[in-house]
Order: sequence, then C-alpha cells, then structure tokens
Amino acid sequence: MSMSWEPVRQGRVIDCIKHGGDYEVCRQLQLKQPNAKELNVIEWDHMNLKMFYPMALTSTWTVRTVLYPLAVLRARLQLQKQSTVYRSTWHAFTNIAKYEGVRGLYRGFWVTVPQIGTSFIYSTVYEKLRAILQYDYGYHSVAGISSIAGGTASFCSQVIFVPTDIIAQHMMIYNYADKFVTGSDKRILEYLRRTEGQGTLGLRVVKAIYHCDGLPGFYRAFWASSLVYAPSCFVFWPAYYYIQDMLKYVTHQKYLLLDQAIAATLGGAASTIATNPMEVFRIRLQVQRGSYKETAERLIRNEGWTIFTKGLPPRLISNSIYSGIVMVGYEVVKRFCVLPEYKSAVKW
Repeated sequence: MSMSWEPVRQGRVIDCIKHGGDYEVCRQLQLKQPNAKELNVIEWDHMNLKMFYPMALTSTWTVRTVLYPLAVLRARLQLQKQSTVYRSTWHAFTNIAKYEGVRGLYRGFWVTVPQIGTSFIYSTVYEKLRAILQYDYGYHSVAGISSIAGGTASFCSQVIFVPTDIIAQHMMIYNYADKFVTGSDKRILEYLRRTEGQGTLGLRVVKAIYHCDGLPGFYRAFWASSLVYAPSCFVFWPAYYYIQDMLKYVTHQKYLLLDQAIAATLGGAASTIATNPMEVFRIRLQVQRGSYKETAERLIRNEGWTIFTKGLPPRLISNSIYSGIVMVGYEVVKRFCVLPEYKSAVKW
C-alpha cells in the first residue's frame, strides 16, 4: 500500500468541503479566519509532508547519534548492582573511554538505526491524532491533546523500539556481562560465549535471543517499556505548555523558539525524573531476564531508594538536551515546511 505524501487537510477546510464547498475556496476561507493570521502552533494540514518527513527524521537522528554514549552509560549504571562496577557517571565515562575507546561508547549503535522508523511513526500518529482530537472531537486543551497524542504515538513506536533496544543493551554490556547479569538468567550470555568468533556481535545477539526465547524474546518487557515512554508524555507535555505560559510573562513571546527550547528542556527533565524507577525496572527485565515479580523484589532488596536515582544523571542530561534540541529542530523544520499560503502567518 503506497503512502500518500500530500498534506492531510483537516479542520475547517474538511468541514467546508463536506458541506459542498470547493477545495480552493474553502482553503482561502480558512486563511481569512482571525486565528490564521498568526500560526503559534503549526498543525498537520499546514505543512508539505514531502519536505517535512525527511527533514524531521534527519534532525532527530543527528541528535540521537551525538547523545548515544549517554545511553551506554545509563544502561551500565542501571544494570549494575549498587556501585559494584562504577562509582559514578563520570567514573563510568572515563573507564569506558580509557579501556574500550569510542567503540565502547557507541557499542550497539548500528542496531538502533531502525529506530529512525519510530520517529516516522511518532510524528505521524502524534500530528494526526492531535488534529482529530482538536477538529473532529472539539477538544481545546493543547496540553491535554498533546499528552494523549504523544502517549499513543509512544506506545505505537514500541513495535520497533523494544526489539532494537533489547539487542543494543546486550551489546552494551557484553565486555563485562558477568558483572551486570549476576544472579540472573545467563542463557544468552552463555550462547554468546559458545559462538565467539562466529559473526558480528550484533548478529550473534539476535541469534542468541531467538535461540533462547524465539520471537517473543524480542518483545520482552514490552508493557514495562510502554509504561516508561507513554506515561512520560503525560508529564512532558503539560510541563512543556505550563512552562511556556510562565515564560510569556518574562519574554512576552518575543522569541517563541527560545521559549519552546527552555520549556522542552525542563519538561524533558521532569518526565525523566518521574519515570526513572520504571526505566530501571524495564532494562533489568529485558537484560537480566527475570519475571516481573522477581525483578521487582530484587530491585527493592538490593537497591532500595536508590532506584529513583540509579543511572539518572546520564539519562537526565541526555533526555533534557534531546528534548530541547529536538523540539527546536522539530519546530524549525515545521516552519520551513509550511505550505506557501501559510508562510506569512508563521511566527518565529
């Protein structure tokens, strides 16, 4: 089935057409509406999607590439028992850089390349669902609409994110796997050792997971993963719009992109702190391979209250920077991709 790259027309234009109006006439009528004089929020039907998708995916993936080493640090810190391997985030970074080099900091990176598809899924579901909730169902809370759309988009993106993340996580810890899966199911680790030298590490991890668990193994802890990323949207978006409203009193919206960057950075920090315990639970389920109950009991027994801060610094830095830069990049791309008839209404 082919993908239509033409902009999806929604809102008043669709309503007008449904009542027998000509498309071009309806579009001009929409442009004459008072709230079309200035576009503070660029919607799905304002953009040329043929330009939007490649530009949005490129900007998002560039940031993910730069920040990937922080994902390696986060994974190792969250999987270690207490502080048995690394004393701090800085100790983890210097140790990996010294003994494993750049390859260690980017171990598993190429396996995550398919995650570029999650950006495509997220953007499509998020923008379309926002438009449906706003125009077809009449919801007016921007934060509420974005939270629902973002949570749904995150859930849909798990189809690609979970299997690639599981593979990458096993690769991230491979050099010191015994220290990170101690007391856990070690079948994958044992399979990897038996097949040493028989192909690349990534391919061997894929074979190991399939050998031990079959296809379901690539979706281990799917629900736990969904309970990290979907709920984070219910924290991020309300915080994002609330902070933007607060900034209005300071900047008076003279620099909208700056307001959005600050709000996204702080919103990313808030959602990261709120979901960190579930993130630790998720990664241990996927790598240490225990049951939900067993993993929860082990976490409470061994980590206690540190579950709220375990691996938090690199995750906080990564998610805050990612949220801020990607949000600005996303908004800039949207502004460049608006249809010609809306360009004069775009606010920078």
